[in-house]
Amino acid sequence: VLPMIIQNTITNVVNLLDNVMVGRIGTLQMSGLAIVNQLIFVFNLCIFGGLAGAGIFSTQYAGAGDHRGVRHCFRAKLFIGALMLVIALFVFSQFPTPLIKMYLAKDTPKDAVTATLGYSLSYLKIMLIGLPPFTVTQIYSSSLREIGETKLPMVSSVVAITVNFTFNYLLIFGKFGFPKLGVDGAAIATVLSRF
Repeated sequence: VLPMIIQNTITNVVNLLDNVMVGRIGTLQMSGLAIVNQLIFVFNLCIFGGLAGAGIFSTQYAGAGDHRGVRHCFRAKLFIGALMLVIALFVFSQFPTPLIKMYLAKDTPKDAVTATLGYSLSYLKIMLIGLPPFTVTQIYSSSLREIGETKLPMVSSVVAITVNFTFNYLLIFGKFGFPKLGVDGAAIATVLSRF
């Protein structure tokens, strides 16, 4: 159970890490990033929920030694993940501005709304690249956990958070000759960690 707890905690810490590090460069940047991370979190919940349903059956089949049943559940997970991914990519790419504006207070000054919206759209555009590898990773890691292999998903999560933290530092703040990209740097680091 401990590797599963560590992996799930690390998966949730990746977005929090972006928020904290971007918060050091500005409030509007952090607000834009936090809004997108809330939207992405809804996608993450859909993936976790959809895969958990098939995972219940997969665990039962694995326990009974029914490899054919496990394969069928894995295929169902691939279908569920692909469906959720297509829906999310469509919604996030076609309706980003209205989704983001739902999180902006009406009494916020117009220049702050414009800046926050700009940071959010820029961050979201890059983050969409990371949704497919995130989906595939969740499908494989949940399947591995269901057959009793919990250490490999945990190790991959530790590697992911290390990559995210390292590239956040390098790309947000422009250290060691890397360009100073701010919000875009946080998105690039997260996408790299997803891969």
